[in-house]
Amino acid sequence: MQFLSARSLLYIRVLLLLVISFLLITDPQSLTDANFTILLAQAMELPFAQVSDTNPLLGILSIVFGVQAISDLIPLLAENIEYFETITPTRLIFFFGLGAYTYLSSNSIIANSLVFVYAFFEIWFNFLIFNNLRDEKYYRLKKFVEEHADEIQQEAGDQVRVVEVE
Repeated sequence: MQFLSARSLLYIRVLLLLVISFLLITDPQSLTDANFTILLAQAMELPFAQVSDTNPLLGILSIVFGVQAISDLIPLLAENIEYFETITPTRLIFFFGLGAYTYLSSNSIIANSLVFVYAFFEIWFNFLIFNNLRDEKYYRLKKFVEEHADEIQQEAGDQVRVVEVE
């Protein structure tokens, strides 16, 4: 069994998005001055993003991160695993594209350290979630087959009899 389940990784992702949302309002400079942001930006030769505490766009960006966290929290509390089985690969494709564009584009407004670090974390989290969901799906199906083996065999036998009669 995995060290972290898909549910716990999804809760960690929701918490991370809420922390980012909170930091954008209270101390956005802490995001740009984080050691990991500086290290990854230097390693990828990306320009550093400069953020002022009085920028009004940080408020709307904070709301976007908060809504994104809530939009994952609701299906998570409702145990809607199918939602995450479909949205996680879509997110992976999008953030792979965003990360590649950020790295390869030199003069775009979104080609900076903060966008790349966020895309990097999203790729990492969504890849872990995707792998855990796939493994857990196998165990869910195995458990379902074990619990309903008699019904499945009976239905398969009924279908064979119907084919023989026709």
